[in-house]
Amino acid sequence: MSKEIETSELNLMLSVVKKYYELGMNQEQIAKEEFISKSSVCRLIKKAVANGYVRFQINYPIESVQSLENEFHKRFKLEKVFITPSYTDDHDIRLRDTCRSMANDLCKIMQPNDILCVSWGSTMDKLAGIISKEMNTNKKCSRVVMMNGSAAGDIISTKSAQIVEQLAECFDAEGYILPVPLIVDNKHTADVIKEDSHVKYVIDYARKSNIAVFSIGATSYKSVLRKRGAYSKEDYDEILSLGAVGDIAGYCFNIQGEPVSKGVDERMIGLPLEDIKSKKTRMGIAVGEKKVEAIIGALHGGLVNRFYVDEMTAEQVIKNL
Repeated sequence: MSKEIETSELNLMLSVVKKYYELGMNQEQIAKEEFISKSSVCRLIKKAVANGYVRFQINYPIESVQSLENEFHKRFKLEKVFITPSYTDDHDIRLRDTCRSMANDLCKIMQPNDILCVSWGSTMDKLAGIISKEMNTNKKCSRVVMMNGSAAGDIISTKSAQIVEQLAECFDAEGYILPVPLIVDNKHTADVIKEDSHVKYVIDYARKSNIAVFSIGATSYKSVLRKRGAYSKEDYDEILSLGAVGDIAGYCFNIQGEPVSKGVDERMIGLPLEDIKSKKTRMGIAVGEKKVEAIIGALHGGLVNRFYVDEMTAEQVIKNL
């Protein structure tokens, strides 16, 4: 009997929320039509929201902050810069809005023969999720390729497979991950791995790619590169002492956008900065004031030619030039 009551309540709940949210009826109209009290209507709506039957998504147009955009064009050689307004200081909201801006542009410029190479991490995972769930696109590309090895043994920490899988599905493309460590113990080991037939063809696809999409990371001991053990403490001490301010796909650079340690880079498996810099389209994203120096370095070095950032971070970049 209780099951019938639960089913009955669920059916009534769904009827109420459909009429309220989809048909635009007010609570009084629904109460009369369902032969229940107005307070019952209110209770059912609240219960539907609490149980996840109703979810809210705010869809609003995002236009670049023009004055700041002009400043970036004056100071850096950029094909495009998109600065999302910071409606709140909440980092997650700012990041989501900036990822939406980047996602919109990527879906516009994608062509069937393009090879897209991407980095891993939480920002790229969010970008891939937005494209997968929110973008209405019939765009296609040839391949989606991971541009660097993983930061840890567990795939969850980098979301590599998830990012490639979502983007490959969205763009009706073949997807390739790079199932190797980001850094190994010595150059010889790195050279051997990069020449292995199971790895080499993926790196070759990444080299051939014409679009690179990546996040710009800041070098600090809180970085995922250090926390997940991709870099040893000794390696990280070295790159920081050499003036590293940021990284792209694990490769670290200084305030001029130059690589800081040839010795460390030779032990890495992925696309080095010079290969990324050679791409026709280099789409970089960064959100958060802690990334200001990393952003300046990436832009000074020409590592990015299409840049996506939020207003609050962009203001700090201009102040620190």
